[in-house]
Amino acid sequence: METWKKVGRILGLVLCGAGCVWFLLPLLRGGFRLGAVFGLGVCALGALLLVFYPRLARKGGWKKALVRLAACFYCLGLCWAGYLTGLMLSAQNRPAPANTPVIVLGAQVFSAERMGVSLAGRVEKAAQYLQENPEAACIVTGGQGGDEPCPEALTQRNNLVSRGIGEERIYMESESHNTRQNLDFAMEIAQREGLGTEFVIVTQDFHMYRALQLAENAGFTAYSLTARSDPLLLPEYYGRELLSLTKWTVERLILE
Repeated sequence: METWKKVGRILGLVLCGAGCVWFLLPLLRGGFRLGAVFGLGVCALGALLLVFYPRLARKGGWKKALVRLAACFYCLGLCWAGYLTGLMLSAQNRPAPANTPVIVLGAQVFSAERMGVSLAGRVEKAAQYLQENPEAACIVTGGQGGDEPCPEALTQRNNLVSRGIGEERIYMESESHNTRQNLDFAMEIAQREGLGTEFVIVTQDFHMYRALQLAENAGFTAYSLTARSDPLLLPEYYGRELLSLTKWTVERLILE
């Protein structure tokens, strides 16, 4: 039994170490934000529990009770993360009927012509879809953030037009500042322009589940069109999405 415990502990430490390395990958892109910090902290905490659990448990008393409680909460947290990951994966394959209109969710831009990696992937995917479905309209979304020189929707529109998508097919929503507003304000445009309520949502894989849920809350029948993710930035986005989904779940429980 002791041998198996040691093997399990070593395997756990290897997994925690691999997780730490994975969450450090965003540094190669020059960024290390909340999502990566959160993931790194979770992996480091797991390693600390694996190292100190046996000696604290042997001491008995309140130290044993405390370390067992910490381990219990840690395991529950891992189960919650696994559940959320399953939800993220489940939303990535919801194909739409031909010529269904598109909503492109906003993300970072640097000028009226240049956008960040995430938004570039979304616009590329949307352009491909619009070329293959020439009757489909498109709503580009996103206002101007405090660190942005123009609305995100403007950069998206300019890029789509440069790819040969007709301006008459593109509608701009340029007032929103988060995903919920992207979709709520897009619904106002859809109703005003008579575009219906069936839409394809374009965003990254990790973000799709929450985006579809918010789209349905806004009144859409939503389908998924998944854009590529930068593999070096994925750990940051994944960690941040776990936090966002947890926050969103708590808000729903409180508000409902």
